[in-house]
Amino acid sequence: MENLIKKLREHKISVTPQRLAVLAVVESRRDHPTAEQIYREVQKQHPAISFNTVYKTLEVLHRRGLVIKVNPLHEVARYDGQVHQHAHLVCRSCHRIFDLEKEIPPVTLGPGDLPPGFRLESQSLTLWGVCRECQDMPEN
Repeated sequence: MENLIKKLREHKISVTPQRLAVLAVVESRRDHPTAEQIYREVQKQHPAISFNTVYKTLEVLHRRGLVIKVNPLHEVARYDGQVHQHAHLVCRSCHRIFDLEKEIPPVTLGPGDLPPGFRLESQSLTLWGVCRECQDMPEN
């Protein structure tokens, strides 16, 4: 818990029991949960917490770089507590998200590659395919 408190303070986020609980849940999971899944888990410790509080906390954690927001186009946002540089693999059949633990070099862009005035803040790589379990299903 002390490590989580330190992280929040280092990122200039006020420390509250609710924020600590949300961050703890996201960091403990490897399955890229939705805000709803995180809410249900946090609610076990904090029954009075609202979904809105969990969602707003996730957005603050994302903006401050403590969680990654993975946004597959076909689904609601998912959250990843592993903030080191890595790619995501998304199964187009079951929509599970897997981490690709391989260093991916960043895209190198030249001065004229971006629209005028555009400020690039981050890069992410999402690879689409079909997971092993879904490949064994008849429709894949």
